[in-house]
Amino acid sequence: MSDYLERLRASGLNLLIFSEGEVIFSSGGKGVTPLIEAIDTLGRERLRGTVTADRIVGRAAVLLNIYLGASEVHAMLITTGARRELEERGVSYKFLEETEAIKMRDGVIYCPFESMVQGIEDPGEAYRRIKEKLAGFEA
Repeated sequence: MSDYLERLRASGLNLLIFSEGEVIFSSGGKGVTPLIEAIDTLGRERLRGTVTADRIVGRAAVLLNIYLGASEVHAMLITTGARRELEERGVSYKFLEETEAIKMRDGVIYCPFESMVQGIEDPGEAYRRIKEKLAGFEA
């Protein structure tokens, strides 16, 4: 297990973002919300070149990591599609476990954010669409 994932596990949180080995953002939030919060709070310039350690990484999270400019992605659980996306885009990654798809708690319905990004290649478009969907949840 990578040092980043060890630190994530020890923290009890769901996302840690590191710059030069130091945590610059942390969150216990669920899903892709913490990545959106990091982008909106710190900005893409501050996040460029960072390392993210996340509990669950699907393709939606990968597109957000690419959008924010992460240099490495570490995941406790990664989907096959997310792993392939990272490989295709040349982003370094490490993971503990791989699964075909992220499903909701009932085990049947796929994560709405994973469904939303099917067919989306542009990370900026993924960011905008996910942010709009999250805003709809808050309304």
